[in-house]
Amino acid sequence: MKRMDFRYFFGFLLIIFAVSTCKTQKELVPTQVRQLKPAQVWSYHSPVEVSIAWIPYENRSVVRTSDDEWAVVKSDSAGKGSVPVILIKYPETGDTVYIEMNTRNEMLGQLMKHSLMTQEPIRQPYGEFIKTASCTKCHPSDVPVEFNR
Repeated sequence: MKRMDFRYFFGFLLIIFAVSTCKTQKELVPTQVRQLKPAQVWSYHSPVEVSIAWIPYENRSVVRTSDDEWAVVKSDSAGKGSVPVILIKYPETGDTVYIEMNTRNEMLGQLMKHSLMTQEPIRQPYGEFIKTASCTKCHPSDVPVEFNR
């Protein structure tokens, strides 16, 4: 008889678990979904061109000219070459921005996304650009968004 009591108790626990799990799943189902219609795009932000540019350089020497004064001068032993940079052009405004190749991927992605969304050219210091460039000038007024996140 003790085995039968265990089966009833286990069955009762299984039913409680199933009911509580089903209720939790129902709460996780969204009440609304967004259906995108890519064929009906009605507006675009200004385009941005991104490419790699090779900029020539010439090494210089820093020399002391007098008390506490320094100057950058051409050196005979200085090397020459080219370095790659990320070139970002804003065709509609004519602005051009050079970003060093050693910029962290996360920062580069954040700068690009922010520039594309705000339609403002990237500028240094980057932190200040991200704080001050705002979507409010181009965002549709009928779409509520928290801009100060």
